[in-house]
Amino acid sequence: MDYQGGGESDDRVADFVKTATVRMTKLKKVVAPYFPMIARFLLVLTFLEDGIRVFFELDAQVYFLKSHYGMPTWLGGFILIATVLLSFVGAGLVMTKKYEVYGSYVLLGFLLYQQVLYGHVSPVNSGRVGFLFRNLSLAGAFFLLIALKRLGEGRSALPGLPDPGDRATLFTYFQLASRILMVLLAVEFIPAWGGFWFVITIPVLLSVLVGYKMPHTGIVLIFIYFLHNVLNSA
Repeated sequence: MDYQGGGESDDRVADFVKTATVRMTKLKKVVAPYFPMIARFLLVLTFLEDGIRVFFELDAQVYFLKSHYGMPTWLGGFILIATVLLSFVGAGLVMTKKYEVYGSYVLLGFLLYQQVLYGHVSPVNSGRVGFLFRNLSLAGAFFLLIALKRLGEGRSALPGLPDPGDRATLFTYFQLASRILMVLLAVEFIPAWGGFWFVITIPVLLSVLVGYKMPHTGIVLIFIYFLHNVLNSA
């Protein structure tokens, strides 16, 4: 009797796993065409979140520029509003895909601006090293976006670089580099999170690093980054 009961339990588990697998396969077929757009959206989402936060904390940001750099109030306000609007434009261009290269250049400029203005102070929960890794990882992601777009058009990876010839190998290296950059981005917040999120995030990081179930695990990781930004801003 015990053996039969165990067999029925195993059958139920097997049926559940089979049903879940079938549903996940169907969902993947429906969502797969939208993976590139979802990935781009989650990539630029941090810029949208940063920009909205600047607008809500405009007085504090202007005071920071005035106290640290001696900027007049009107100039600090103008620079903040102008750069945030440019970052929104860059994010929109990246989402269009047709102009994603131009949008990537705009957001690269915004990252440089952020690093110059805020890199010498320690942002909350990340520190100078974490902030630097964040910007380097995002910059690397945009350089990869530019390179893949140019290679797809039959050009060199980046302006000024020679054509490597073996594009398949180059694509493989780019994919590896993109995974490493995504994992390095976790340096910004992993030390500040508790044990629960550490346990949740580490398997995803390892999966991304070895390329397991990409781009699914990559999207999960980017969503975790987005969730971190939301919770950190709350």
